[in-house]
Amino acid sequence: MKTYKSDEVKSWNWVKRQDYIPASDAIGDGAIAGWKLIEKFPFDKIKHNSETYPNKVLAHQVIEMMDEFYPFGFYPIRINKKRELQDGLHRFTFAKMACLKFIDVFVE
Repeated sequence: MKTYKSDEVKSWNWVKRQDYIPASDAIGDGAIAGWKLIEKFPFDKIKHNSETYPNKVLAHQVIEMMDEFYPFGFYPIRINKKRELQDGLHRFTFAKMACLKFIDVFVE
């Protein structure tokens, strides 16, 4: 994880040239909640099952992330031991659109 300035903004042109963007350390390493942080987890190993994770992607939220990406608010997504997405669908979708190869995750 990385420390970012809270007002730092990156352009979409910068984002789409990355294969990994370190998550912000703004919320800590997850140890208090009992989660294990794994940095640079292979993105293609994460499963998104719309039946067990029924939330819908709100396109405008992903587009807002694309227009003005604030690394300070880019937290690790949360997965379970089966590598299924538990939290962070919009960040997951953003990372997919940016073609990131790696992403930071908390494992429950």
